[in-house]
Amino acid sequence: MNFLKILSIAIHLFIVTHFAISFNTTLVIASDLEFKQKEKHLTIEDAVNIAINNNPIIMSKKHTVGAAQGKIKQAQLMPNPEITLLTEEIPTEEIGLNQSQNMVSLSQKLEIGGKRGLRTDVAKKEKNILSFDVQTTIWNITAQTKKAFFDLLTAQDELNLAKKTVEIAMSLKNLSDKKFKVGDISKLGVLKAEVELSNAKTTVVEAERNMFNATKRLQTVMGTTGAPLQKLVPIPVTDAPLLKLEKLEELSLKNYPELQAQKSIVNLSLLKVKEAKRKMIPDIDVSIGYKRLSATDDDTIQAGISLPLPFFNRNQGNIIEAKELSHKSKDDEAAARNKLLLQLDNAYSMYASTRELVRSFIDTIVPQAEESLKMSKQGYEHGEFDFLEVLDAQRTLVTANVSYLKALNDLFTSITEIERLVGVKISDIK
Repeated sequence: MNFLKILSIAIHLFIVTHFAISFNTTLVIASDLEFKQKEKHLTIEDAVNIAINNNPIIMSKKHTVGAAQGKIKQAQLMPNPEITLLTEEIPTEEIGLNQSQNMVSLSQKLEIGGKRGLRTDVAKKEKNILSFDVQTTIWNITAQTKKAFFDLLTAQDELNLAKKTVEIAMSLKNLSDKKFKVGDISKLGVLKAEVELSNAKTTVVEAERNMFNATKRLQTVMGTTGAPLQKLVPIPVTDAPLLKLEKLEELSLKNYPELQAQKSIVNLSLLKVKEAKRKMIPDIDVSIGYKRLSATDDDTIQAGISLPLPFFNRNQGNIIEAKELSHKSKDDEAAARNKLLLQLDNAYSMYASTRELVRSFIDTIVPQAEESLKMSKQGYEHGEFDFLEVLDAQRTLVTANVSYLKALNDLFTSITEIERLVGVKISDIK
């Protein structure tokens, strides 16, 4: 009996222990999954994909392209035939069809001169131009998203810098308090440290507001204003290779969809000139019918061809309009090309200058400013420097870091603009 009790207790303990271990494992797995979900980061590629999928402007333009497909279908259709039912010469003494002449006929307009084919080609060209417009919009939205992403990264760095400045100002204030207590400095030195600490805290508040605004801008361009934003993955500064302007110009003239659309508009205008000239050729109406002569009880067949005589209207005005619009489209293409190259030249100039400037900040300016502040604090602590020298070193470091962040943002902005104009990531440009 005692053995059975012991065995029962052991079984119960085993079950309870197994349940506890399983429950613990479940908690650990759930906690790990929750941690992984919380640690999910947002890359710049993710932000661009979300923006493209959620942007209503892009969806609207895609619907416009779909509508253009319907226009192509309509352009391919022939005119409908017409049926005519006619009764004439009805006697007034006897209303009816017994003594009248009754006719039924079919007529069909025949478009000659290849008008229907030209009309279809025009519709296809117009759809192609709209497709380029969609691509241009996607490139622009991509650039806006990248710029907003970079701005938010910069705002985060500025906030971190402001908080770090508060820490530095706080350490200087504490050091000043110690030196005042032992009589090394006057009360004026303590007041200066307190003022500097207050200024640093004000900078944090301003940086937080800038970060909030930058977050809203990124959420807006992504179309996710109601959803929380995930932690951003920083962009490595090393992804800034040496570029050649000639190569960029070649890629831009080849790939930029707005310029390709303008070239298609030139081709479309030439096609419309051809279409306007073809409209000089009159269309033919062919008809065939059956006529019943009730008075003589005879059946007859009627056939006919009719066409307008182009004595006055030979579509002269539309031909002149089409030719002028063709000349205009060529001028617009040249203007678009010049504008594109100017934008690319400006972006390249900014990229080349800020690329070297960022390297100078990383390699020389910021490290030297940090070392200067470190030496000033040590000298102030040992009485070798006064507070103004430390304050000057601190402000120099802050200025250097702020200038570095601005140069970095300008570099990323120029990268975004170059990629928008050439349609290729700068890391893929050979």
